[in-house]
Amino acid sequence: MSLELEQMQQKLENAIDRLQQLEETVKQVQEASRWRHLIAQPNTWRRQLSLREKNMTVGQLVSTVRANNLSVDEASADLALPAEAIREALEYYEQNRELLQQEAAEERTYLAERGYALEPKALPR
Repeated sequence: MSLELEQMQQKLENAIDRLQQLEETVKQVQEASRWRHLIAQPNTWRRQLSLREKNMTVGQLVSTVRANNLSVDEASADLALPAEAIREALEYYEQNRELLQQEAAEERTYLAERGYALEPKALPR
């Protein structure tokens, strides 16, 4: 009898996990429907939205804009994206900063655990 109970409990836990995944997917789709230039990428571990026009997450776009100190118009020209898409991504970033920072930290941890260098090597002087 206890084996049957354990099997039923495992099936219930699996069903709950699947429901939680579905709820997260529905939440992502609802969030994405608010945006004209941003979409959810369901086949990735990331929860943040990506640009509809490019294979680029909002976090990657914001990092590029900041690293190169670009204005919206400069980013639009450099990345071949409408200025509206840049502004929308920046707005999404401001509203979801914690999520994007958490995902960046997860990615750094993942890469470090696998031995990837996160910083460039110092150049000889």
